[in-house]
Parts: sequence; structure tokens; C-alpha cells
Amino acid sequence: MSQLVYSPFGALNQLHRELNRVFDHYTPEDEPTSYETGNWVPQVDIREDNEGFHVFADIPGVDARDVDITLDRNVLTIKGTRHGDAETSEKGYKRRERATGIFVRQFTLPDTTDEEAISAKMTNGVLEVVIPKGEKHKPRTITIQ
Repeated sequence: MSQLVYSPFGALNQLHRELNRVFDHYTPEDEPTSYETGNWVPQVDIREDNEGFHVFADIPGVDARDVDITLDRNVLTIKGTRHGDAETSEKGYKRRERATGIFVRQFTLPDTTDEEAISAKMTNGVLEVVIPKGEKHKPRTITIQ
């Protein structure tokens, strides 16, 4: 007989994951995009300091070659794939909780970001994207001639 472990927050955590899936894949209808929904959603932390923003995405088991980071119209897109086991047979598994497949996360960046200086690195399964701040928008006066 197998032992069942009761987790009082299991249903709440599942609801949280489903709500994240719905809201993380929302794109405005007026912006044409080739956006794909993903099979799973990596957890992300965003930190701001005086120099810029740091996005930390937990993507253990994902090779850096399987991650694409793009910037289009102030929307930063992190997309990648976590490959499953090479063996497709389900024999021997009692439980499978690690998601595999495509993931996509998108973030709208402020207009003051320095798009040319964005960088990324991966350390121990955590992707860090550094988004430096640029100069603040200054209004320009145009003289009439």
C-alpha cells in the first residue's frame, strides 16, 4: 500500500500555476505577434537597482543553446525548450512533476532602457538578463522658421 502525503496548499499552488499560465500568455490584440504559448512557465524574479533591471528565471535542466532572448517594440521575450528523457517509455515512473517542452515569458520594458546594452548569462540553472537603464526621455523644443 502506498502512502499518500497530504499537502494543504497543493490545490492552492495548482490554482496559482494555472492563473500564471493564463495571465503570462496574454498579449494585446492590437499588436501582431507570432507568440506561442508554452508547455510550462518558469518562475521569475525581477529586481531594480540604480543601474537597471535584473530578470532571474529558474530554468534548471535547460541548456543555454535552447534559450532565445529577443527584444521587439520594448517587449522582452524569453523562450526556450526543456527536453525530457531520451527514453519515451513511462515504465518505472511512480511520479513525474518536472515539466518539459516549450516555455515563453514576455515582459514590457520601460522606454528608458538601453536596448543595445542588454546582456544575459546562465549560472546553475538560473538565467539572468541584465537590462541597463538609459537616459530619461527629455522633451525637445522645435523652433519655427
